[in-house]
Amino acid sequence: MIVIVACLIAAVAVLRSCAVSPLQPNRVTPVAAEVVVEANGVPDTSQSHDPSACFKQGSGLWIRVATQELQVIRDGQVVRTYRCSTAAKGVGSQRDSEKTPLGWHEIGAKIGDGAPAGAIFEERRYKGHVWQPGERTNADLVLSRVLRLRGLQNGYNRGGNVDSWDRCIYIHGTNDLEELGRPSSHGCIRLSPTDVIELFNSVPVGCRVLITEQ
Repeated sequence: MIVIVACLIAAVAVLRSCAVSPLQPNRVTPVAAEVVVEANGVPDTSQSHDPSACFKQGSGLWIRVATQELQVIRDGQVVRTYRCSTAAKGVGSQRDSEKTPLGWHEIGAKIGDGAPAGAIFEERRYKGHVWQPGERTNADLVLSRVLRLRGLQNGYNRGGNVDSWDRCIYIHGTNDLEELGRPSSHGCIRLSPTDVIELFNSVPVGCRVLITEQ
């Protein structure tokens, strides 16, 4: 595979397909650095998960495991930051590992449009039950909305035993609000039931998602 080192401007063409809807910024932070770009145009994070290897221009989502943050990027700036939870067992792509996969993904499906906040999804289906804030349960619930992720890097998070789509890696709402900001999931990326609705409404299918350790 031919690998070239380029300025992040080279990633713009990859990311322009993800037009994030306007959001009220709670923090605007320029993001700039270099990125390793594969010959097929997909940024290569298989060797290094440097937080700078993200977005300079363009739009997308950046999930940072070290800080437990999901950041919305628009025009090369962080316009919204959500507290999230990634896997309690750390990072990794192997099937049944219960770890959060790294690298480039895209939103492959959006599920739950119009469902109430706290709607409980079972196998991506809303069956009419709604979790209420303060309700105690030992169940690991998938709430409000589901953004299903598709890996974009063959052999790393796509295909074989490392396929994020087949592993059912989601961004979804959680009932375990006290654990947001700490790794606690079984591989998915958890948000609050209201935050995931806001995010769902602001990004399209095909939006690029980068998951890094830093």
